[in-house]
Amino acid sequence: MEKISTLIEHILAVSPLPTAIVDTNMRYLAASEKWISFYNLHNTPLIGRSHYEVFPEISDRWKEIHAQCLQGKDQNAINDRFERADGSVMYLKWEVRHFLGDDGKIAGMMMTSEDVTVNNDVVMNENRFQLFMNHFPGLAWIAGADGVLKYANKCFYDTLHLTPDVVGKKSEEIFGHEIGMIANYKIEQALEKGQGIDFQQTVRDQQGHPKVYKIYKFPFADENSGGRMVGAIAFDITKSTLLRQELDKSEAQFKLAFEHSLIGMALISPEGNWKRVNKSLCQMLGYTEKEIKALSIKDITHPDDLEKTASMLSDFATGKMERTKYEKRYLHKNGNVIWVIIAATMLHDYDGTPLYYVSQIEDITKRKEIENDLVLSEKKYRTIFENVQDVFYQTDHQGLVTEISPSIEQYSGYPRHEIIGKPVANFYFYPQDRERIIESLRTHGFVIDFEVRLKTSDQELRYASVNARLIVENGVIVATEGSMRDVTTRKFQENALKALNSELTASNEQKSKLLSIIGHDLRNPIAGSLQLLSLTIDDLPETDPEQLQNYLLAMKRELSSANDLLEDLLKWAKSQFNSVTFNPIKIDNVQQLLNKCIQTVEAMAIKKNIEVVIELKEPIDLEADRAMLETIIRNLLTNAIKFTPVKGKVTIAVATNERGIRFSVSDTGVGISKEQLALLFNQTSLSTFGTEGEKGTGLGLGLCYDFVARHKGQIWAESEVGKGSSFFFTLPPIEK
Repeated sequence: MEKISTLIEHILAVSPLPTAIVDTNMRYLAASEKWISFYNLHNTPLIGRSHYEVFPEISDRWKEIHAQCLQGKDQNAINDRFERADGSVMYLKWEVRHFLGDDGKIAGMMMTSEDVTVNNDVVMNENRFQLFMNHFPGLAWIAGADGVLKYANKCFYDTLHLTPDVVGKKSEEIFGHEIGMIANYKIEQALEKGQGIDFQQTVRDQQGHPKVYKIYKFPFADENSGGRMVGAIAFDITKSTLLRQELDKSEAQFKLAFEHSLIGMALISPEGNWKRVNKSLCQMLGYTEKEIKALSIKDITHPDDLEKTASMLSDFATGKMERTKYEKRYLHKNGNVIWVIIAATMLHDYDGTPLYYVSQIEDITKRKEIENDLVLSEKKYRTIFENVQDVFYQTDHQGLVTEISPSIEQYSGYPRHEIIGKPVANFYFYPQDRERIIESLRTHGFVIDFEVRLKTSDQELRYASVNARLIVENGVIVATEGSMRDVTTRKFQENALKALNSELTASNEQKSKLLSIIGHDLRNPIAGSLQLLSLTIDDLPETDPEQLQNYLLAMKRELSSANDLLEDLLKWAKSQFNSVTFNPIKIDNVQQLLNKCIQTVEAMAIKKNIEVVIELKEPIDLEADRAMLETIIRNLLTNAIKFTPVKGKVTIAVATNERGIRFSVSDTGVGISKEQLALLFNQTSLSTFGTEGEKGTGLGLGLCYDFVARHKGQIWAESEVGKGSSFFFTLPPIEK
């Protein structure tokens, strides 16, 4: 430990400030008498002891300050809070400085401190006053008797857009001559009366808008100078002033509205007494204002409504209800009953006590009479609606059923409640019927006797005749309404009659067709054969064998044609009159069946040099009526050869697929137009000449169609003009 010189010790001993010197380990080297007495250390050894041992309560903050000073950072404070070991608080003015040793390194630290607690209290009081005044929500200032500004708070400066430079100036300099004169006058008033005064003053802000202030001024003496001064505080009451003006204006408007309202208005006490009434209410009830104020609500209420009225008055008075709107009956002065609708609101004072309720009373007597008439009308309509046999309905613009008569259950099996709210489209058997009726409604706006097919709850078909119209409001479709009548029985009778007529027509057509074929197509070859036979007999002696052979061949051709026609005719007739028996058998040699069919048309093919090819990749077993199957194949082959030019090709193919067994007969012939293709299987006679003038019976394809249908198969054709045709038919697979 370095020694402190005697001179320094003497100087330190008489130091006017509490001072102590410590080394780098915070051990005392010296301390002044002021330090010892200031910290009450008279009986405490110091020299050589650690500062932290002497003051064990010292905080980490102070330790950090000491450490920084011993690192070369000197510090000080003029007003620092310090809590002593006994719990008392004091405020210190302190400083710590490091000093260097002979080696030029930091050798220790000198500490000084001074108690400034008394001065701090004064400063604190001033600071607290200043803090309070700066947070004061109003303007506050102090002026002398001569009008010179002594003090002003932050709100004063901010509100009036002034700076502290105005302190020491007179009112006229700060606010102008007019306002300054008023300020000085109010200062004189407060000083003369010796008590506070209050008043309102209007000034304009920087934008020229008027601002209203409530100002309080009061005299007081300055203890330091003994002079007379006036304190003042002011509050901006512009909003409350405007609110009061608006309130006054609203009250005037309410009075005008109350007195001149076209509906009755009244202020009624919680007990039910009329406090104030307007002219409209007096005219409504037939009383003068004086007469009605002498009565209570109960005095003019209809006897049947007295109990309800008393209950509501009680609820208003007890606070159970604050507002209501209801209908009731009053008695006119002449005794007539008046229906009114009342809207009432209870008003309370500041502590919640009921004052009176404001009522708006409208005469609805005429409306009630109309409503009663409507009720009777509705009752009549409901009676008709619920008992009529036809079904009346309404739908909205989206097609949802909004109303339907109970008779719907009788016809459809659906209860009425299961239909209302559902899309009307749900009840059409065929969606296209819904589309047709919508289109007709859009086009004409209505439909009459429009026939649709509906379904019952059991999914049965029912026919209905509909009369309906669109409901249009402001050019917009908002709904549809109409009626339906069940015409299922009539429709079934009409259908049965149509079917019978169709059968009779078809039967007549079949008879006419049969007679036509017999009379024309069958007669021609027989007549030709007879003529050839007559010629042959007449010229027999002179006819050479070659010519005779030609005659006989021609006769054979004519008779063969007649025979083929007769065969087809008989089969067709049997088919049409359902006299052909259907005997399906198992056929395990399709190749043999195809060869047999080709043999029947071989002469035609050879004559035109047409190649007939079979495509059968694998053995196929099938089940069919052999005679019908041969007839189908033979007719298709005959037609293919007939419409194929010389040196053409006809292919018959058989294959299996997912639908069963498919047969096809394709040719390289002239083809068929789209128009003729559509008429091939309509079971009407369609006979055309072949490429060499061959004549057909016109019955072959119709016969094919019938025989394929007997097998529950399908037949169709594909063709392109100039490139040939393909005829297809299918037979179901063998059931295993």
